[in-house]
Amino acid sequence: MVVLMLALCVALVYGKTPMASAEVDMSKVDTSIQAIIGTWREGDALDARVLRVNPDYTYELVYRGGGTSCGTVRVIGEEHPDGTYSPWYSFDEVDGKNWAMFPKNDVDGTLQKDLWSGQDGALHFIRFDNYEYAGKTEGITPESYLGVWGCGRCTIVINKEDNKYTADISWANSAAEHRVWTYSCRYDKDSSILVCPDNGLCTDAIVYDNGKETDVNVYDDGSCELVLRDGVLKWYDNKDKAGQDMEFLK
Repeated sequence: MVVLMLALCVALVYGKTPMASAEVDMSKVDTSIQAIIGTWREGDALDARVLRVNPDYTYELVYRGGGTSCGTVRVIGEEHPDGTYSPWYSFDEVDGKNWAMFPKNDVDGTLQKDLWSGQDGALHFIRFDNYEYAGKTEGITPESYLGVWGCGRCTIVINKEDNKYTADISWANSAAEHRVWTYSCRYDKDSSILVCPDNGLCTDAIVYDNGKETDVNVYDDGSCELVLRDGVLKWYDNKDKAGQDMEFLK
């Protein structure tokens, strides 16, 4: 009886924290954290903290008065009685202790703009937006971006697989050398743009005189916004401004 009462007390105390279910088949759960990579600020807080979510499944929590805590991010599944499940982002400290849980709400590849903790919303973080684009967004959908876009010797190919948008950008410097950017993007519904936060890849593809080809990694922390307005696609490269002043057409 004492054991039962203790169990009920624990359930009452922690009832608002979602727990992963061992019955969830994690092979069916999208474990990507692409939708929350980036920088967040704490909302409705006097001494607002800054949360950085990195592409390598780690995070840093920076306190306004100084000091930083860090840990790892993973996706877990919460089983429901009807057999369905809900995915959650689990933020765990270095010692393995759970710091916070946030619902994973990135259906159809959308970019998450808010993080509310648990089921009580005690913690609230808001994404830092560093972009503002003018122009009409009426009629623009995620599908509007799909296809092949060109500007001079540069080509952008945008595809969607499951809930991930991939933009492959190829720029030929010569017949023997071209640079390729690969961005894994999410769709920002508020601004009607595609966003790659911090994990874009840049590679130089070189063909030698003997016909052999080699790929040289330039960087793997690129970010960009792809903006479609009035039938014109613009590429805002935040790493080295490669797409500055270029306009792409289908």
